Amino acid sequence: MLLEQNIVTFVKNELKKFQKVLSPHYPECSQSQSEEEDEEQRSSREAFLKITLQFLRRMDHKELADRLESSKRILTDVTTPPVSCVCCMIQLSLC
Repeated sequence: MLLEQNIVTFVKNELKKFQKVLSPHYPECSQSQSEEEDEEQRSSREAFLKITLQFLRRMDHKELADRLESSKRILTDVTTPPVSCVCCMIQLSLC
């Protein structure tokens, strides 16, 4: 049960980051590099990003997947704060 909770929490947090990066109001240069994040965490983020990209493409959201993929460096190298503006978030589960 604890494993499932940890996985669900990780997935939710990563999806929030993806939504924020894809927001038209996201300032790319406002994030600072996280040097404390270990290689294992970065590897997990990269793997989850790949899975998300596959799902988006299967759902025929190629443009959204391409935008997300072009933000890969931001998503895997930077720790972003939680999304606080719901109106700026996009829905990854649309259509």
